[in-house]
Amino acid sequence: MFKKLISRRNIAISASIFSFLTATMAQTVERASDSSNSNLFYTDNTFLILLFLCLLFLIIAFFLYRVKSHLDNILHEKTTGKEKPTYYEKSLRPWLQTLNPTITALTIATILGLITFIKAYQFGMNEVGVQQNYSPTQPINYSHKLHAGKLQIDCKYCHSTAEYSKQASIPSANTCMNCHKFVNLRDRYDGKVSPEIDKIYKAVGWDPENSEYIKDYKQKPIEWVRIHNLPDLAYFNHSQHVSVGKVECQTCHGPVQEMDKVYQFSTLQMDWCINCHREKSIDVANNKYYEDLHKKIKLEGKTVYTVEQNGGTECAKCHY
Repeated sequence: MFKKLISRRNIAISASIFSFLTATMAQTVERASDSSNSNLFYTDNTFLILLFLCLLFLIIAFFLYRVKSHLDNILHEKTTGKEKPTYYEKSLRPWLQTLNPTITALTIATILGLITFIKAYQFGMNEVGVQQNYSPTQPINYSHKLHAGKLQIDCKYCHSTAEYSKQASIPSANTCMNCHKFVNLRDRYDGKVSPEIDKIYKAVGWDPENSEYIKDYKQKPIEWVRIHNLPDLAYFNHSQHVSVGKVECQTCHGPVQEMDKVYQFSTLQMDWCINCHREKSIDVANNKYYEDLHKKIKLEGKTVYTVEQNGGTECAKCHY
């Protein structure tokens, strides 16, 4: 048995692990010594050093335990003439023999079935149809961080129908051309038009050299990829939220003014919408549409009136 302990395979594995840990620790210590941190002990790599040390000690403890086990087996063989029974033979097998095979199989199947059902339910509720963080590649690398953030262009300048329509609308290329007839960033591209702006010119047929539209040019639509998708069974109206509810774009779409590449910020799941309706209060005092409602809640002594209290969580509000 002792030969098993000192077999070439065990020695090779031990040597490889020890060599890897030694080399990794040496590199980590070298990085730590080069650090400009004034504290000589607590550096950025202190955790890694301690982690490697713990791993090394665990491996040493494991091999010491193996040595002790083999020595115990040798001693047991010499004193009794028989091999020492394993933990399975001594404790586990007798216990397994007391179990009813049918009941055990049914219990295991039930537990596995419950786990599978729970995982499938969670997957169905949180993954299927949920596109949070979805960020597709667009035909033009348009930066909201530049336009909405640095240049502070109002969201509704490009998404012009958000205040009076169900859809917020994708801006037409003509909207882009309002600025980019004159802005082409030649100073950054050695006198040439920016490659991204040139994509707009090719779509609408704009000649930047002569500053005019090309006659009889066959225009091509810019095929933007939609990011925020609601299922057909759910009704959502932008104007109702933007104009009446005074909801900021960032409430649903996140900090768009900080996004170089837009992604879906919110889950857009039903519980997310309902929670907002439960927490969001209606500004009934400054909206003529709610004039009668304002008088009513004043008589009732209420100061806050939520969307939910106004029927905002009724099924038919969004599903009809």
